Amino acid sequence: MSLRRTLQFALAAVLVAASLALGSAAGAQQNPDYTAPAPSEVITNSTPPAVRKISTAAATPQRQRLAITGSDTTQLLVVGTILVAGGAATLLIRRRNLA
Repeated sequence: MSLRRTLQFALAAVLVAASLALGSAAGAQQNPDYTAPAPSEVITNSTPPAVRKISTAAATPQRQRLAITGSDTTQLLVVGTILVAGGAATLLIRRRNLA
């Protein structure tokens, strides 16, 4: 059993080292369009934009429920319970096999 654990640890170490070696730092990609000179043509608009009147009436708050910003905790609870039950079942099976 000791050899098996050693091999599992060695495999895990190799996978961690490979993932760290293959990773790279995040950085911007080179874009050759930014090195081109700025356009020399100037565009002007002789017509000023129309001015719009905005009403300044006081806003009345409406009584509504707050926005739901979190995730549904029921799903996480179900998944967590299944994982814990699976782990407990695995431990029980292992202990019965050893006895």
